[in-house]
Amino acid sequence: MKSGSTIELWADAYREESDHYVFSAFVHASLDEQRHVEVESRGAGKGENVVIVMARVPTVEVESINGGPVGFDFEAD
Repeated sequence: MKSGSTIELWADAYREESDHYVFSAFVHASLDEQRHVEVESRGAGKGENVVIVMARVPTVEVESINGGPVGFDFEAD
């Protein structure tokens, strides 16, 4: 952040929308759980696989965005 603070968000995607960065995640949520979040899109079937908005951060506050690794890194013990 431009203030010197750091925010860590674990999201599946982000985009710039007008004057905010919007972070979202693909989740499995019941219809009751979905009533408490902003649902962006729904998968096929019963509608429990959805993309939700996790955070909106004003672009003027953001100094940089750094992404983590892409994909899964499973190590067998």
